[in-house]
Amino acid sequence: MADSTNELLGYQLGKGAVTTMNVAGDAIATVSGVSYYAVHFPIESVVTNLDTGANVSGTDADLHLTYPAGTVLFLNFTAITISAGLALVYKNDTL
Repeated sequence: MADSTNELLGYQLGKGAVTTMNVAGDAIATVSGVSYYAVHFPIESVVTNLDTGANVSGTDADLHLTYPAGTVLFLNFTAITISAGLALVYKNDTL
């Protein structure tokens, strides 16, 4: 059954748990082990790892890029690592 418009809007507005990943200096930030449905980069950010599983065509390496500020990726993934920037990672609470 498809999600209702209200449910989809709730996801877009951050319904459920949100993890903040903030990188400064030479550090890296990683989250893993949970199902996520979106990541938002409020400032320019560098993704060095993104594990998408079987539901995304292509390879995960295709997504290891520098993303400009304001980019939002809507896709199912289980882990992400950034080496620069800020990422807001949205947990999929429906699984």
